[in-house]
Amino acid sequence: MKESKTPKFDAELDKILNELVPHLKTCSDCKKEFKIELEDIDFYKLFRVPPSKLCPDCRQKNRLAFANYSNIYKRKCDVPGHEDIMISYVAPVMPWITYDYETYYSDKWDPLSYYKEIDNSKSFLEQYLNLLKIVPIAGVRRGANSINCDFSFYGKNMKDCYYLFGGRKSEDVMFSASIYDSKHIVDSYFLLQVEGAYQNIITSDCFKNKYAYFSTNCIECNFIFDCRNCQNCFGCVNLRNKNYCFFNEQLSKEGYTNRIKSIDLGSRKVTEEYQKMFWSLVKENPIRATRILKSENCVGNDIKESKNLYNVYQADNCENVRYSAFAVMSLRDSMDVNHSGGGGGRLYFCQNVGTKSSDVKFSFSTKESSNCEYMIFSNNCHNCFGCSGIKNVSYAILNKQYTPEEYWSKLDEIKTSMLLDKSYGEFFPMNFSPVAYNSSFANVMYPMSEKEANRLNLFWQPDTNPESKNLERVEADNIDDNISNIDNTICDLAIIGKKSQKPFRIIQRELDFYKQNKIPVPKDTPYQRMLDRFKILNNFKIYDEYCDKCNYPIKSAYRKIDGYKPYCEKCYMKEIY
Repeated sequence: MKESKTPKFDAELDKILNELVPHLKTCSDCKKEFKIELEDIDFYKLFRVPPSKLCPDCRQKNRLAFANYSNIYKRKCDVPGHEDIMISYVAPVMPWITYDYETYYSDKWDPLSYYKEIDNSKSFLEQYLNLLKIVPIAGVRRGANSINCDFSFYGKNMKDCYYLFGGRKSEDVMFSASIYDSKHIVDSYFLLQVEGAYQNIITSDCFKNKYAYFSTNCIECNFIFDCRNCQNCFGCVNLRNKNYCFFNEQLSKEGYTNRIKSIDLGSRKVTEEYQKMFWSLVKENPIRATRILKSENCVGNDIKESKNLYNVYQADNCENVRYSAFAVMSLRDSMDVNHSGGGGGRLYFCQNVGTKSSDVKFSFSTKESSNCEYMIFSNNCHNCFGCSGIKNVSYAILNKQYTPEEYWSKLDEIKTSMLLDKSYGEFFPMNFSPVAYNSSFANVMYPMSEKEANRLNLFWQPDTNPESKNLERVEADNIDDNISNIDNTICDLAIIGKKSQKPFRIIQRELDFYKQNKIPVPKDTPYQRMLDRFKILNNFKIYDEYCDKCNYPIKSAYRKIDGYKPYCEKCYMKEIY
């Protein structure tokens, strides 16, 4: 057996793991019961960690509290001598020292100079929080090769994007997230090789589609759901290899063309009428209970070409992964991971960790690293523990480097102490996040009131929209129904959202897109529109259901009580293909 480098920690941990058996446990946060499965225990032993005190939902909430995929702010740059205001994903209320993009990614400052000596009289997490308070963070996180994307975050090799969160090699994208190899996109989520899309959700290899959901290889279609290789279709569900269909009725080319000419989707009233008809048709037809394609032994939804996944959502080319979600790509042997891609493996309880990282635990926004724990905003680090903002570093604790011998000795003491006081084995507390709770993706999935956030000592960003204060305000319902009647003066108005009751503006390039594509002006803020998109995704949940055809028990993203007809994979394939 390989000699342990942390013998005291391993001896204490073995006492826990050797007695661990499948059992019910009460979540320390929500107080609900959850089950520790045998497969979970296998992962705990693989990662050499004690079982979490939190249920899967609360673990995910913890991770997502560190991710802002929906809000953009203006805040002061904290670089000494700078007085400029920068566009940032970090809310103004956050007390963290925040640097502009150019300074943060330069050699003008040294994260190792902020190191802290280990103080055994204090808890390690308390010491780590004190480090986070002084090490600068990036006010903007974006790939270096992105051009004219000042109001976008996380993506790389992007061009001319506005209000985009995450993606790759895409151009002219607005108010969207996770857009890959695509261009001319508005109000969409998770697209791959798509051009000319409005209100698309999880589509790929498509061209000029509006209101398209879970569809592939479709061209010039409006209102389609789970369609494949279709062209010139309108209001269709579950179609394969079809042209000129209208609400699943086959028409001639001439008949279809005449029918479409009579429909003015530039009118909000007309569009809303067809939206109601379309979603009624979706519920009238069989619906695939979960979209798991070319995969083996997988439980979750929106999974492709993967094997042995459990409670995983939106994954591609993954194997042996549990309790993970959101653009999980090419990941192996990992658990409790969100937003991870780039060939990583053996990750545990991480958010935004990937890009060839391995054996990383309890970390956020860390890349190309290995054998690291409790890391934030760090790159190319190996054998590091409890550091922030470092890069190209090995054998560091609290941003201070040690010899390998010193490192392992100190690490053994720290991890043993944390294990005994039961702080080891969990992700960072939510108040360690650089993101205000109501700015975070956690608030999308797990909404919380300001009062509740204050009770939990979480940061909360008050509503701020100073640009709209001096603008004429107009209720969304009072905007002209038809885009053909809208002129550029709308860009000088503060529109009050229908649901949110919050002001938003239409920018010129956005208006140009609506006019070119005959789309009515939206009735609510970009944030509210994003919330509405995630309702269509059912906020990444599955339920115990029965196939509407054969009555076999299944896992389903759609419930009969909501009016859907979920089919098991066997019945769906027989009925649709």
